[in-house]
Amino acid sequence: MLASFVSVLWFLLFTFHDGITSPAMEKPTARPVYGHRPFIVGWNVPTQICLSRRNVSLDLRLFAFNASPSNGFVDQGFNIFYRDRLGLYPYYKNNVSINGGLPQNASLSAHLSYMQVGIQEYINKTADEEALSVIDWEEWSPLWARNWNAMDIYRQFSRKLVAARHPTWSDANVSKQAQHEFETAARNFMEQTILHARKLRPHQLWGFYLFPDCYNHFPIHNMESYTGECADVEISRNDQLYWLWEASTALFPSIYLNAVLESSYEIRKFVRFRVKEAMRVANKYHKDYALPVYPYAEITYLGTLDPLSQMDLISTIGESAAQGAAGIIFWGDTDYVVNQNACPMAKSYIDGRLGEYIVNVTTAAEHCSRFLCNSNGRCLRKADNTDSFLHLNPDSFRIVHAPKDVDTPMPMWAEGELSTKDKHYLSSNFRCQCYVDWNGDNCGTKESISPRSGATGLRGGHMLLGSLLALLLLQL
Repeated sequence: MLASFVSVLWFLLFTFHDGITSPAMEKPTARPVYGHRPFIVGWNVPTQICLSRRNVSLDLRLFAFNASPSNGFVDQGFNIFYRDRLGLYPYYKNNVSINGGLPQNASLSAHLSYMQVGIQEYINKTADEEALSVIDWEEWSPLWARNWNAMDIYRQFSRKLVAARHPTWSDANVSKQAQHEFETAARNFMEQTILHARKLRPHQLWGFYLFPDCYNHFPIHNMESYTGECADVEISRNDQLYWLWEASTALFPSIYLNAVLESSYEIRKFVRFRVKEAMRVANKYHKDYALPVYPYAEITYLGTLDPLSQMDLISTIGESAAQGAAGIIFWGDTDYVVNQNACPMAKSYIDGRLGEYIVNVTTAAEHCSRFLCNSNGRCLRKADNTDSFLHLNPDSFRIVHAPKDVDTPMPMWAEGELSTKDKHYLSSNFRCQCYVDWNGDNCGTKESISPRSGATGLRGGHMLLGSLLALLLLQL
């Protein structure tokens, strides 16, 4: 009897470890931020100049938000905080230290105090509204091992700091202590920053741009062996950042594309495993519910004004939606200010291929959510590495463009209904991840919510575990 009890106990503990269970019992995910849409596309590009300087009018109504990343644009319903917008971020510029240079040389208390200024400026009138807020700090990584190339300066100066205090120490001891001091301070700086930001603006979802990353970039000279998979060492390093995932309330990985591999399956592998790693982190580490994931992309290939091909739209927007991401954010830089061809390109692309694909995927995601998840969750692939996408069947739907000079809510939309064949496809290839407050295979069961816990997606499972253990003990 004791052996049987121990076996069952180990099975139950393994099943419920870390709250990660079978797909049907996984953590719920955060509710959608912008309306009740399971998948959104956001616009974070400085195209405000298109009309004023280029006389090109962009219709951006298809996007869940239109927020310029340029200085001075505030209360936009989406916020990006660069290094000079939020507190006193320490970094080096041309080997000159700014705000202490190293996190271990910076004043965390002064930084946290000064954060109020930037947050008050950029999130003022919209302070009580739900929105996304991204912290874009790219000068150094909180992990010592990831500070290579240009970021190696942070390791060099950290060693110098220790060596100055301990001139008789060996290089190995200096490096070991330098790593400890840097990583401890870097963690404190990033962790306290996001916790303080959440305290100041609790209705915002906060996270760091580029996190998580898995460094699965293309080996240009050996593409035959490229799998796209994240190396085990990088997955392990992301696990070391558990404190960041626990503190964050959203994740913002990057899926920018290189033109060298335009319309190739290698690009799909690249995006697939980056989003997969973000979804893994989102599900594993945050208490009670899975973090929403919003990959960052560009509508063009890096360093060009060439818009993404249809295949690469599928590999970015489509891949993100199929894996259960909450949305995708398109970012752009000052090319839209200096290049006279950027605004006409953006207009043509949004009015055509890009806009039509956004309507396709967002509408398909809504239909899947309604059909499979009772509109209380979002759909994600049953099998990770398949090419199953949330696409409208052209036999069932058509995309309609609004007639010119006719006032309509949207510039284009989809008309049609799911057929029996469409429903079979969705049921065969997708499953639900319920929103907080809901559970069940089809997200049809309402959870009771504790005012203090905020989310209780795992409570039922833990109560079941407790009950089963109690019954087993009574049998001994």
